Formats: sequence, C-alpha cells, structure tokens
Amino acid sequence: MEFVITISQAFLYVCFSVLLGSFLLLIVPNDYRPNLKISKKVLLICAITLPIFAFIPVLNVILYMSPRFGFLDSFKLVLTTYTVGTAWDFTLLLSIVLILHIIMVRTLEEKTIASLGTVLTIGLILTIAWSSHAGALDLWMGIISDFLHLTAISVWVGILLIIGWCSNNHQRWREFLNWFSFVAFGCFVTTAISGLLLMDVIVDEYISSWMISYGQGLLLKHLFLLPLIFYALVNSFIVKSKIAKDPLFNPIPWIRIESFILLTIFTITAAFSQHAPPHGNYLSNEAVSPLFRLFHDDIITSSNTIGFVVNGNTVAFFFVSVLLIGLMIFALLKKLPIVISFLLSGLLVMSVYLMLMVTIVIR
Repeated sequence: MEFVITISQAFLYVCFSVLLGSFLLLIVPNDYRPNLKISKKVLLICAITLPIFAFIPVLNVILYMSPRFGFLDSFKLVLTTYTVGTAWDFTLLLSIVLILHIIMVRTLEEKTIASLGTVLTIGLILTIAWSSHAGALDLWMGIISDFLHLTAISVWVGILLIIGWCSNNHQRWREFLNWFSFVAFGCFVTTAISGLLLMDVIVDEYISSWMISYGQGLLLKHLFLLPLIFYALVNSFIVKSKIAKDPLFNPIPWIRIESFILLTIFTITAAFSQHAPPHGNYLSNEAVSPLFRLFHDDIITSSNTIGFVVNGNTVAFFFVSVLLIGLMIFALLKKLPIVISFLLSGLLVMSVYLMLMVTIVIR
C-alpha cells in the first residue's frame, strides 16, 4: 500500500502543477509568453483524477481501521470525524466545482475563466495542506507553511511543464524569461522559507533525522535543489544571453530538464511523506533507515547524534562532484541531449549524497 500511496501523491502534485500552471499562463497576455496549445481534455483528466489520488491516503486509514470496526463503519467514521477524511470531503467538493467549470465553459483562454480556475486549484491545495502531517502537529503554522510550500512549488513546476511541453514555438522567449525569472526566484524563496517552517514543526533535529527514512528522503530532496538551482540560473541568464545572440536558439530543452528535476523532487516528497516524521523520541535502532544502514551498521539509540569527519573518501567524492558540474556545463555548451544532462544531474546528487554519508560518524 505504501508504494501505491507514493505513486498517487506524486501524481497528485503533478495534477496541481498542470492545473495551476495552465490557468496562470492563460492569464498572462500573449505578448509575454510563447504560443501555447493547452488541452482542455488534459485539464479535465487532472481535475477528475485529483480527488482520486487524494483519497488513497484516506483509504489507507480506512483499511487500517476496518478489522476493528468494519469497512463501512470505518469509512463513515474517517470521512466524518477524522481530519484527513473531513479535508478530503472539501477536496471532493471543490474538485466537482472545478470539473463543472472546465466542462461548462467554451474556452479557458478568457482571463476571468482562467482566474476562477486558479482560485479553485489554490483552494484544493489548501485542503491537502489541511490534512498534512504538519497540520496535525501544529494546526495553523503547519497548514500555512505546507500550503505555501505546495503552492509555490506547484506554480514553479506548473509553468515550466506547460511552457516546456505545450509551447508551439519559442517566440517571445525573452519576454517570458523577463517575468518568469522573478516568479521562479519568488517561488524558490517561498519554498525555502516555508520548508524551514515545516522542518521547525515536523523535524526536531534535521541532521540527526538523516538516520531514519523520513530524514533520508528530506536530504535527497534538498540535494536535488543543487542541479535545480544550476538549471534555473542557466535558464535565467545563459539562455537569455544565447537568445540575444542567436534568435534561432531553442531554449525549450533546458526548461524541460528543470521540470524533470522538479518532478523528481515531487516523487521524493511523495515517498518520504508517507514515513513517520522525526518528531519527539523517534530514534531507535529499529527505526534506522535501511539506506543509512548501508554506510553505518552501528547500534543506534536515542542518545546518538551525527558528527562529520573529513577523510579521503570525502575529498574524492568532492572532486567527482566538481567534475560532474563541469560536465553539466559542457553538455549545455555542446547542446547534448537532455537525457544526458538529466543523468549528469542525478549523478551529481548521488556523488554529494555519498560524500555526506562517508563523512558521517555516529556519536
């Protein structure tokens, strides 16, 4: 069931991104973005499947309670009294409104229509934040920080996805980058601040949390920010410079790489969000992540902490990481296929991760 939940949550985030990115770009005047061909059918599919994906964690709770209360009674109890169920009730209601909105309008390209779609999608994000782990631990701070985090990343990913895969051409790209660079920076800052607030609510000790599965996922998510920032800078500065020198230069592949990395972050987030957050007296030898065990097989108790000692392996992985950054720049300059650039990004994350793991000592 854990695998099903992970996949469903990853697709849930994609639905939010596609809907929010589409509606926001339809609000932007045509003179400030490339021509787009956004499929109404795709938006409708996202709106229909969104409450289904959001229901999977609710179903998990129902199945957990079923042996004791029976399926129907558990279903009724969760949807009427548990926060995760009540929040999903509102998710379903808003989804129905959004589905009718998409079906009934002739075109989504009118600013008023797209604006209403944006409001409904943001409302749906709020219902998901309401049912989050953070919201359960700290009602207002948890919900607000989770809402800002998911909204900011959905705006960022959504615009990149739609621009990268629904553009008919790359005309007016400089006009697009002129405003999107500020939007992406704003999303990054909002994501970082809200992420810190979430960590303050959920994670007692960030470094020590690396010993359990939740912390491992959080670390990998943060490491994928390294190539993300690299390609965000590429799209903001280098691509803009290349377009100025060569109007025929096609920047879309670099937007697609950035969107791939963000989708990877979404998947990691969906995976580790299903594990118990490191809050309270969480650390024990049984709770240690199998991934962390590959590097450290010490007996670990709640009194243990993580320290760092630089060694030969640390230095080796550091130079490998620098080499991979150089290869990423080389791939950009030589216009190599985006698959190679994405692979290099993954190898960079792996190298930095291994560098940290071999540097750790248990105290």
